[in-house]
Amino acid sequence: MKTTNRIPVIMSAMALTLLLTMPVSAAETTKAAEKMQTQVKSEASEMTSTAKKAMPDTAQVNINTASVEQLQVLKGIGAAKAQAIVDYRTKNGKFNAIDDLANVSGVGTKLIEQNRHIIKL
Repeated sequence: MKTTNRIPVIMSAMALTLLLTMPVSAAETTKAAEKMQTQVKSEASEMTSTAKKAMPDTAQVNINTASVEQLQVLKGIGAAKAQAIVDYRTKNGKFNAIDDLANVSGVGTKLIEQNRHIIKL
C-alpha cells in the first residue's frame, strides 16, 4: 500500500476521534459560558445600584423638565415609567409637589420615598 493512501485514512480517523470527544468539551464550555454570563449580569446590576446610591445630592432630577432618559436615573424608574411620567406631565401640566408623582400609573409612595432626596420641582 502506498504511503499517500494512508494519509487520508489517518486524517479521517483523527477527525472522527476529535468529533466524538467534542460534545463533552462543548457542554463544559457552554456551562462555563453560562456561569460567566450570570456573574457578569450580577456584577453589572450591582454596579448600577451602587452608582445610583452614590449619586451626589447635587445631581437632582427636576420632574417638571426631565427627559425620559434623565428620569431613568431615579431608582425603580425604567423606560416605561419614565415615559408615563412625561405623558402625565404633558397631559396635566407641571407637578406642584413631589408627592403628585403618585398620580402617575406605576409610581407609588415607596418609589417616591426612595428618590425624594434627588427629586426636585
